[in-house]
Amino acid sequence: MRRTLCRTILLQILLVVVAVPALSSAAEFNPSLILTDTDLTAHQTMTVSEVRDFLKTQGSGLATAQFSDVDGATRTAAEIIIAASEEDKINPRYLLAVLQKEQSLITAKAPTQKQLDWATGYGVCDSCGLDDPAIQKFRGFATQVRRASGIMRYYYDNAASQQWIKRTGQSYVIDNTAITPLSSATAYLYTYTPHIAGNKNLWRLWHQWFTKMYPDGSLLQAVDDEVIYLIHNGTRRPFTTKAAFVSRYTPDAVLKVTPADLASYSVGGGISLPNYSLVRVPSGMTYVLIDDVKHPIASQAVFKSIGYNPEEIDDVSDADIAQYLNGTFITTASLYPLGAIIQDKKTRQLYYAKNGIRYVIPSEEVVRVNFGQKKISMVDSKQLAKLEFDARKVVTFRDGTLLSVKGSPYTHVVSNGMLRLIPNDGVFQALGYQKKNIVFTTEQALITIPTGEPLSDVASSTRVAGK
Repeated sequence: MRRTLCRTILLQILLVVVAVPALSSAAEFNPSLILTDTDLTAHQTMTVSEVRDFLKTQGSGLATAQFSDVDGATRTAAEIIIAASEEDKINPRYLLAVLQKEQSLITAKAPTQKQLDWATGYGVCDSCGLDDPAIQKFRGFATQVRRASGIMRYYYDNAASQQWIKRTGQSYVIDNTAITPLSSATAYLYTYTPHIAGNKNLWRLWHQWFTKMYPDGSLLQAVDDEVIYLIHNGTRRPFTTKAAFVSRYTPDAVLKVTPADLASYSVGGGISLPNYSLVRVPSGMTYVLIDDVKHPIASQAVFKSIGYNPEEIDDVSDADIAQYLNGTFITTASLYPLGAIIQDKKTRQLYYAKNGIRYVIPSEEVVRVNFGQKKISMVDSKQLAKLEFDARKVVTFRDGTLLSVKGSPYTHVVSNGMLRLIPNDGVFQALGYQKKNIVFTTEQALITIPTGEPLSDVASSTRVAGK
């Protein structure tokens, strides 16, 4: 398919943001990919204080408990977890999930001695009892944590030489289900717990507690990948061409994330065509693509009236633009068919004008964020009178914009057309936001945006469901 960029001035235009109800962004369980290797081995994800704080938020008795460690020293549960994590290079989040999966120790306010003695289920097989003399050497909280961490490191270091350790690329029948692990981490989890139900429970805990869920409008890129995704309606839509991305966004808006963060979203339709592309389908109909809307051009005469050249047309298939919504026809009678920023000469009020209708723009910052360097055209009252005024819709900041007011301690992000509070620096940093990307605007501009739920219940470095 031939690719041509439309005129530069048109590429700088962005359409009014329209709020769309969010769909669920919960990940779907795949028994062949429970955790990635990055998930299991990222051992610097939490500190002792962060583990302790996490235990407190869960009301866990482990938050204040102390135990005799394997070297005889008395340490807190958080210290033991981090020590094991650092020694074996295993993610402490995994150890927290195992403690809950095996003995519900993360939510147990007053754990029993039995729960503590067999904290991670290490050494306890399906056929042996807890009083079996052969497994008494594994008894005790610290020993259980150290062994659960150490065995995962052993799997990584010895899988090539030990045939009993499950591995990627091989198929296994587990609970009457054929499973081919897609990561070494998944293979090792089945080696440790040879049941789907137990591993699904661990997967559920992992995503409930530790998966970051980004608001719609976020731009995400895995640290080891070149593909940039737009989070839209709970899915991740890949930009499949550079032109498609640069016609809409700038690189500094992209958040670097882990592969695990991306894996929480199902893949949506790709974004391949630049904004304001001129395309023609096999039937001969020609469209202008503006964000997610395709506007049919009524006739060849319209090309000249709106400044397009027929040579700029890209021939595409119906499938290429199937995901675009149907928009209004562009005719020679259309006023501002491609959209324009206009300003009343007398009142200085800003408007977005499109297809004969004008909408209020509450601040200059909206123009800068949504429309880039698009020139503002000054108009008089007679010109304004030619445009129908829609007072029901205000052009607000596009999804993904970080907003604040000078002197205010609060920062918000726009998602699905809603203003959502970022409650603290921890959530701000956990999501990878940067202060340099905060747009400072007026209180009047913020008031025009409907208020949504704060981000605290959907994203943080250790997200807690329902918190």
